[in-house]
Amino acid sequence: MKLKLAAVAVATGLALTACSGPIEAGSAATVGDHRITTDTLEKNVAEYQKALEAAKVAPDQLQLPGTLTQAVLLQLANISQFTQLEAQNGISVTEGEVAAFYAKNNGQAAVDQILLQRGVAPGATRDWLKVSIGSEKLAAKLGGGSSEQQLADGQAKINELAGQIPVVFSPRYGKFDPQQGWLPNDRFGAPPAGNGAAAG
Repeated sequence: MKLKLAAVAVATGLALTACSGPIEAGSAATVGDHRITTDTLEKNVAEYQKALEAAKVAPDQLQLPGTLTQAVLLQLANISQFTQLEAQNGISVTEGEVAAFYAKNNGQAAVDQILLQRGVAPGATRDWLKVSIGSEKLAAKLGGGSSEQQLADGQAKINELAGQIPVVFSPRYGKFDPQQGWLPNDRFGAPPAGNGAAAG
């Protein structure tokens, strides 16, 4: 099953603005004026690992961007950046729109399973869907319509606006390059003790 998600829009916006650098103690990342704490990240990683175990999926079976921890952190940063970007541009997504999306794609369980393979913890799936649906709305608004070319034009404008909401990751979790994503380094992004699997 292929979901109609603006995943590329979300990932591209972040990739254009994210970097690694100095950051406040106790923070995994800062996204514009929002702080993703290490506690929030660790909670999401634990939840994500538990969901993988329940689905009987080993982390090394997934094509995650970086390690399991880095993948979860990247998705949290995506959600935060696009939540802010869409709010600044008057875009909102209702619970009804999320429910309709689930209904069109074989239900919540099926959608959540696909998002799990992308590094989205179960507790973050509704927020992820909201920013994904919202990014398509924003692309249509900025591009002047919903044709393929108008959406592409809108996406280009989104990429420009995303630069106004910088993302900075704590070096503790690895080095992020805007063009290449997470750079390989076994010292960074290791899953919490108790999970021997490491991706990337």
